[in-house]
Parts: sequence; C-alpha cells; structure tokens
Amino acid sequence: SRVHWARAGPPQKVSLVTPARGPPVCARARAGAGAGRAAALAMAKRSLPERPDIEEKVAGALYSKTDIVKTLAEYYNDALPRCGYVEDHFWTNIRIILCMMCCGFGLYAQFGTKFPQDRSVLMMCVLAYFAVSSVLAALDFWIMSISVMCIKLGEESVFLDVNLPAFESKLTTSLRSSKRTVSVENSVGLYFDSEGVLCQENVFNDFTSLVAKWEQAGKDGSSKKDK
Repeated sequence: SRVHWARAGPPQKVSLVTPARGPPVCARARAGAGAGRAAALAMAKRSLPERPDIEEKVAGALYSKTDIVKTLAEYYNDALPRCGYVEDHFWTNIRIILCMMCCGFGLYAQFGTKFPQDRSVLMMCVLAYFAVSSVLAALDFWIMSISVMCIKLGEESVFLDVNLPAFESKLTTSLRSSKRTVSVENSVGLYFDSEGVLCQENVFNDFTSLVAKWEQAGKDGSSKKDK
C-alpha cells in the first residue's frame, strides 16, 4: 500500500473548466420555430401553381379607384380558375335570389295590384321589398364586403378582398374567412406601369405569397390547438 502511494506521487490538482454558455433554451426554441415556419412557407410557395397566360389588362385611369379595382378583379376572375382554384358562388347566388325577390315584389306591386282596392296588398309588397333590401344590404356590408371573388382553399370558402382607400396609393389584398384574415399591402405603382398596363407577374406573385401565408397560418393555428 505504501509502495503504491509512493509511486503514484502526490495527488494532482484538478482544474474545473466551466463550459461556455449557449443561448437560452427559449431563444433557441424560438429560432427553431422561426426556421420551421420559413421552411414551411417556402415549401408552400413551391407547391403553388404557375402563372397563367392572360390577355393584357389596362386600367382606364390610374387616378380612378374604380378602374384600378375593376382591372384587378377582372384579372383575378380570369387567372385564378385557370390555376385550378375553384370559385365558390354560394353567397353570390344568395345575393341574386334576394335581388330577384325585391324585383318580384316591385313588379307585383306595380302591375298586379290596383289602388285603392288592393291597398293592403300593396302595403305588404312595399314592406316586403324594404325588408329584403335590408337583408341584402347587411349581406353586402358584413359578408361580401370589398371582395372581388370567393374561392375554395381546401374545404374553406375564402373571400379575396381588394381595398384601395380614397386618396391613397397603398392597395391592400386580403384573404378573409370567418376564422382568420391575412393580407399584403403594396403601392399601386407595383401593379401598374405608367401606361396603366397591369403587371400580371407582380399581382400573381403577391397572390401566391398570400396563399402561402394563409396555409401557414392555418397550420400554426392547428398546432396550437393540438398543444
């Protein structure tokens, strides 16, 4: 035992080295989550359809809100069905039915009644006309709003909104449903040249990025519910 300790020599000092601290776990988790969302967004963009060939669209007046929104609406209605997006006509059909009911009440009151013999029937037609018109106004304000069309994204009906406030150059394009809304805002000059010709590539690229954001927002929402 003594011989063993003599050969081994005195005990050596051990220096404790503290390892360098990395970033906090929560910061690393946030960085990983951000990278995951960026990767998912890139994959969603790669899965989107290619831009179709549409005839040239020209706005009649670059300083007219109506002409700009009309040109964009015409492009979306021509391009999106060619890309495979299914247009949902449910609310449009409801609106047409309500308009037909208003016309029916007005026509019957004008040609199907005689005043003053059918005074009560005429009064009922007038009240019904204004009641259905109120429902139609509520539909336009709360549901249709500023949409230019309604498409199917998965199993969900989504409104495509185009909003250009008066005396403003910023145009907001949005995808809206009862669950969520995503939007992108750009200058009108990005979508039209000095001659009023629509830059279809910029419009379509912004739409595809908007769809990618929509799908990513849906995945993030579903993952939060699972947690």
